[in-house]
Amino acid sequence: MILVVDDDLMVLGALETTLLRGNHRVFATEDPFVGLQFLRDARVSVIIADQRMDAMTGLELLDRARQLQPNATRILITGLLSVKTLIDAVNRGEIYRFIGKPWSTPELLATVLNAVQRFQLLEENAALLATTCKLNADLLAANRLLEARVAELADQRAALETSLGGFEASRAGLFDFCDGILSAFDPLLAARTRLTVEICEKVAQSAGLHAELRQTLVASAWFHDIGWIAYSQDFARKCFRSGVNPRSDDAALLRLHPLHSERLTLSARLGAEIGLAVRAHHECFDGGGFPDRLVGQQIPEAARWLTPVAYFVASGLNREAAVNEIEHLSGIAFDPLVVSHFLKIAFQSPSPEMIAHQPAPAPDAEHTALRRLYSKK
Repeated sequence: MILVVDDDLMVLGALETTLLRGNHRVFATEDPFVGLQFLRDARVSVIIADQRMDAMTGLELLDRARQLQPNATRILITGLLSVKTLIDAVNRGEIYRFIGKPWSTPELLATVLNAVQRFQLLEENAALLATTCKLNADLLAANRLLEARVAELADQRAALETSLGGFEASRAGLFDFCDGILSAFDPLLAARTRLTVEICEKVAQSAGLHAELRQTLVASAWFHDIGWIAYSQDFARKCFRSGVNPRSDDAALLRLHPLHSERLTLSARLGAEIGLAVRAHHECFDGGGFPDRLVGQQIPEAARWLTPVAYFVASGLNREAAVNEIEHLSGIAFDPLVVSHFLKIAFQSPSPEMIAHQPAPAPDAEHTALRRLYSKK
């Protein structure tokens, strides 16, 4: 839209006709105040004003127009103004161009076209600037939100680390408690458990077991024989010392000790996964173990890693004989993959007979009893 203001109706009509023929929309008025009101109500791209008007000069009108619509291109039509005054007006930003009287129609149309294009560029730049400002504000808000989230996550991490530190300390305390209980019940049983834990840690490291499985395996190693305390010391030592007839009531009782170990593990709140591993540490890979006769991959993974270690330590044999027996039972009692990793550590481990010959009620007869149970498959 182009606003034309000139109190000479003939000039006004000529300007309006020329601009309409140039395919421009035009609002023409001889009253400068009507023109200013139009600027308050409508968006215009170009303002053309005559300098010599009775109610207001063209420069005064264009100066007021600049305050109402800064991006509108202002053109002054004059035949009398000095060049210095026009240059000052241009420099102050009051007008964009001036057209002298009489004007050339092509020159007028070319000037107006340039003025329209200038307005469009200013509007586009203003829109881009507004968009950029909004994006910057959004980015700033997003950065602040991100910083707050990072701080929140850092606090959560610190709290989690504190919690995990407390958890690990609590778990270590449970292991010490377990060792104390076993030592009070039977020092040899405690020594055997400690060696089982030690070898399991080495096997886990050598095999590259992931952290969660390693933690489960170590906890299971600590608690796998805790179920023996459910029996009298006399019964436990009888099993350790003289062995058990597989068909006797004593054998049935012996088969229950993994269940007692599981119950005590759960009471210690070590978790169901560790409880299941403890329960299954006498299961056999071919399904001939106890208490649930699980087969192969049905046996919890931690239990499959624990079983040959516990068997090795409980055997009371010299190292070579114990290793030979475990190799013989690979695929029968033990997972062959686990056996292959265990054998890399076995010859670096203390000989089981060293535990069995410590001065205390001999527990190696439990191995004899278990061997009899395995051999009845």
